[in-house]
Amino acid sequence: MRANIKELLDYYQVRKSFKQKQLFIEWMSMHAGEHGYKMREQRYRMGRGRNLIIGDPEEAEIILSAHYDTAPSAILPFVTIVGNIPAYLLSQVFIYLPIITILWLLQIVVTVIFGDIGRLGEMIPFLWFEVPLLVFVLLIWWSFQMMKGFANRKNANDNTSGVALLLSLLEDLPWEKRGKVCFVFFDDEEKGFGGSRVFKRYYHEVIKFKPLINFDCVAHGQHLMFITKKAFRESKFNEILVEVVEGEALIKNAKKYVYPSDQLIFKNSVGVVALHKMPILGYYLSRLHSQFDRKFNAYNIEILNQMMTAFIEKILEQNISEQEDHNG
Repeated sequence: MRANIKELLDYYQVRKSFKQKQLFIEWMSMHAGEHGYKMREQRYRMGRGRNLIIGDPEEAEIILSAHYDTAPSAILPFVTIVGNIPAYLLSQVFIYLPIITILWLLQIVVTVIFGDIGRLGEMIPFLWFEVPLLVFVLLIWWSFQMMKGFANRKNANDNTSGVALLLSLLEDLPWEKRGKVCFVFFDDEEKGFGGSRVFKRYYHEVIKFKPLINFDCVAHGQHLMFITKKAFRESKFNEILVEVVEGEALIKNAKKYVYPSDQLIFKNSVGVVALHKMPILGYYLSRLHSQFDRKFNAYNIEILNQMMTAFIEKILEQNISEQEDHNG
């Protein structure tokens, strides 16, 4: 494993609070400087939100992105099906089933233990069957915790893995190609794609025809998948992507494979994710937003690095050739 990725995993996995993000940003700025880059912040929400940009979106020909903010702990791990819309929605419903099951069992236990003991015994059926107040309160608390609660301490896959990939590409990108690639680390993906919305609003006119490839949860799963939107599939970039990933990854249509991450905000974009597969349900993500998010396969990072390096080189070569034909 690369030294910078090990340091990232060991010391900067938690990036939820302003202070936690600030420590990561300072480390990122130092790391970028050591490799000859200058990083700048795009601030919004009165400075509470901060996208990190390395490169010039206007001059770049390719945008590579990953969100660096981390989610609250859901206590129980998420499983998300990456497939058609009904399957995806069903997987989101399943997120609530474990906590509902626990509360239901708790309800039974309390009723059995206290159901026949004096006045308390008279109150229990009222609280648990006629007006299940405790169940309702606990569900509200759990929903709040999933959205805004205390930080999840383990985020190896979601999305330390995407950050790690961009760091490896930063290290390996040749000097003469650096001006043609812009790296963006989005903030607030876990809060409704806040950072990517701000980035798009500010840079829409200069990036709308450029490919944006977003990496989210790429280090735990045997099946690497590139999920492409319509504008990308109809562009010259799609053919290059097919060539560089052949035999190493899957390429799927975003209409049929739903994966909610920052690429959804952009028209000419691709979402990249590593997935597991099971019969009937198909491709899925697991262990998310919990202490179980500890799996990090460095091989995934290196193979994606090779693919993206080849993708960048072929796009830049093609653009040079087109420019020469135009001038000649």
